[in-house]
Amino acid sequence: MNFKRIQWIFVIAFTIFDVVLASYFLIGTHFTAMVKQQSQQQTILKEMRNDEIRFANLSTKQQTGYYISGKRANSQLAAAVNKLNDQSVRLSNGMLISELTSPIKVSMLNPDQQLNVFIKNSHHVLYGSQYAYNRDLSTANTIIYTQKMEGRAVFGSEGQLRFKVGKNHKVYGYTQTYLNNIQVLRPRAVTISQQEAVTWLYKHNYIPNNSKIRWAKLGYAKTLLTKDQSVYVPTWYVEIKTKSSGDVQHLRVNAFNSTLMRDTPQEIDTTQLNQ
Repeated sequence: MNFKRIQWIFVIAFTIFDVVLASYFLIGTHFTAMVKQQSQQQTILKEMRNDEIRFANLSTKQQTGYYISGKRANSQLAAAVNKLNDQSVRLSNGMLISELTSPIKVSMLNPDQQLNVFIKNSHHVLYGSQYAYNRDLSTANTIIYTQKMEGRAVFGSEGQLRFKVGKNHKVYGYTQTYLNNIQVLRPRAVTISQQEAVTWLYKHNYIPNNSKIRWAKLGYAKTLLTKDQSVYVPTWYVEIKTKSSGDVQHLRVNAFNSTLMRDTPQEIDTTQLNQ
């Protein structure tokens, strides 16, 4: 065996050794960071319990989502209202407002049993098949159905059916907003977990002591406005009830960058999102 060949064997061997050693180092560093983060999360959860904040088990699983654009379909609703029967309809600022000729009796515990049948009839509700019952957002007086983006509910006033419930659990009418031209703007990306969203709110003093986190769900909320469309991002929507006052508040956390969602979205040029 000549000397140059031996040299090359040693070079290859040491290169492989360095790669293996670097891999172990990176894996070890990542593992150490994960352990440290988990330890910090557990410390925060303990502090929350000490502050008498009650909550169920919070998932540490990271989800995925997209930047998505959608447009409020005001003209599309206006063009299709003539298809509706057994109701009087008017439009106001892009919202369809309906008063039913005959009220619908609904179950107090499961109102969706009757309304699911109602909305699937295209002569009763426009594009009803694109909405799903949202038990968390609904109340005794208002039953809410939401549109979905990539399988998740849209949080906010857009893309909603809201049924008014009156005496004897009867629905007398509804309002509707509708989103169309829904398009994915960027590839799928990882979001923060449910636990990370809740602990972020606590660390930034948005969760009062002696309160209960009733639920935290991942959906989509509007974050940016453009000339002709809106941009939606994955959002953790959290409902909190204060024990002393009974007040209920809803907080939204951007699931991509861990920031509190503002009520008034920023207006930008969306061409930057397609890059």
